[in-house]
Amino acid sequence: MNTQTASNRFTGSDHLPHILLTLINMIFFVLLTSCAQSRPDLGKQLYREGKLSSGESVSATTQGDISFSGTQFSCVNCHRRSGYGSSEGGNYVLPVTAPSLFNPRTLDRANLFKKMFKEYQPKRFTARMHMPQMRPAYTDKSLARAIREGIDSAGTQLNPLMPKYQLPDEDMANLIAYLKTLSTMPDPGVDQSTIYFATVISDKIDSVKRRAMLQTMRKFFEWMNRDTRGDLRNPNFSPHYRTEFIKAYRVWNLAVWELKGDPQSWQQQLQVYYQQQPVFAIISGQVTGAWKPVQTFCENMEIPCLFPHTALPEIDKKSAYSVYFNRGLSLEADVIAKQIIQQQADKANIQITQIYSAEQEGMTPADAINNTMKNNNHVQLDNYVFHDIAELQSQLKKLSEIHERPDLLVLWPGAYSREVLEWLQDNPTLANTVYLPSKALDALPQAIPSSLKQRMLFSYPYEVASVQHPRAYRVHAWMNSRGIEVTDKRLQFNTYYALTLVQYGLDAIVDNFSRDYLMEYIEHEAENALNPGTFPRLSLGPGQRFASKGAYIVKLSADEESGVIAVSDWIIP
Repeated sequence: MNTQTASNRFTGSDHLPHILLTLINMIFFVLLTSCAQSRPDLGKQLYREGKLSSGESVSATTQGDISFSGTQFSCVNCHRRSGYGSSEGGNYVLPVTAPSLFNPRTLDRANLFKKMFKEYQPKRFTARMHMPQMRPAYTDKSLARAIREGIDSAGTQLNPLMPKYQLPDEDMANLIAYLKTLSTMPDPGVDQSTIYFATVISDKIDSVKRRAMLQTMRKFFEWMNRDTRGDLRNPNFSPHYRTEFIKAYRVWNLAVWELKGDPQSWQQQLQVYYQQQPVFAIISGQVTGAWKPVQTFCENMEIPCLFPHTALPEIDKKSAYSVYFNRGLSLEADVIAKQIIQQQADKANIQITQIYSAEQEGMTPADAINNTMKNNNHVQLDNYVFHDIAELQSQLKKLSEIHERPDLLVLWPGAYSREVLEWLQDNPTLANTVYLPSKALDALPQAIPSSLKQRMLFSYPYEVASVQHPRAYRVHAWMNSRGIEVTDKRLQFNTYYALTLVQYGLDAIVDNFSRDYLMEYIEHEAENALNPGTFPRLSLGPGQRFASKGAYIVKLSADEESGVIAVSDWIIP
């Protein structure tokens, strides 16, 4: 071998590591570029809506060979918006949050406690919880395999209920990029020692109602914090389990966000409050008029907005963070319309006169009546609207001058309940039947002519007084023991219910401080024997935003002390 040949061979072999390094760098650059180009926002769309980046619906197979395609099979339907999964019917849907996927699976008894001891499940579920399958952390490659083939990072077959998704590489990268962001850290409104809440009150709220709600809330916060601080100060408090659960302990802090002036400025005012101190959730609250500005703020900021006291909730099927007791005046109008149609079904022509205020408390239910009746050929509906007390009196005078009185009179007086009821006193036989909203019951005059009393009917979306719920006694005792003056029972009991739901929800999510996770547990816990008796039933389900779905039609009782009595079944329109 000559020197030149040896030199060339040596030179080639000497450059080989450099060539390999260059190739490795190129591959790494391609991979890095590919990761950088992944779109978590499109992954979010895929996770929540089941839509690919192309706009087409996702396709998958389940139970071995059942194929499907459609947005109803999006990840969110089982794993929920929070990514923490769910359990129902003996099936445990695993969490897919970033910390759970990209770390080895470990036993966390604090998180398993609620599933094993606070939820009724069949035996096979309990056995599954006692024999959890450990696995290593997922990588991008093993997670893609799990999603496509149903095999986890330990090589174990996943539950056959888990669909096997047919995802292009681009969409898979987008989905994994989004999962890496899912519940990676606590949501705003929580620090190491405190969880912050707010309630919202507008400046024109009645002072008695304001005080009733705030006193209930403040006493509840004091009660919670006294227990929390006591447990934290007690070094002998269940030493072993303390290490498991103590990470979830937080002191509750309540801020009162007062809104002033034009409702169009409320969102900006709320934004200023939030910038000063973010909150984890908004609980209860009262405003004059519609709740829409507050809901819009909460939806934009993804803040739970829990059970405000409002007759004008914003009815939006896309709402993810706002829950209400019921649909308010829209519900009452639908119930009245359904009652009229049922009661007058044998008549060829139903004549209805509707008088309503031009404010939202009048227009919203009047529009609901109009929409229900517009396609009914047997209904003749005459509308009278008023803007102020003078126009109201003018409209009422016109009606009283009509020679043939209307069969049915529907009144939505808004802020003029007292004036309308006084007029009815002077004209007790004007209509055969007069329908009024439940709020009008608060403005009833002391003496009502019997000729009027037997004609008046009210929509009533609450439990009738003759029915007692067991939990009502406990709530009464709790308030009495804390010196709370019960000046507005329904408002205060409903406030207590909202606070209790938050308490139960936080107990369930432990230290996984996700607003979405809290919302999911509130949906789950709403009917868990917490109803204080203000409504016949309170329940929610995934995506449901109104806990009570119906109302009674009631009349005034002959015995004034007993209030009202139902003349209909519970009507769900």
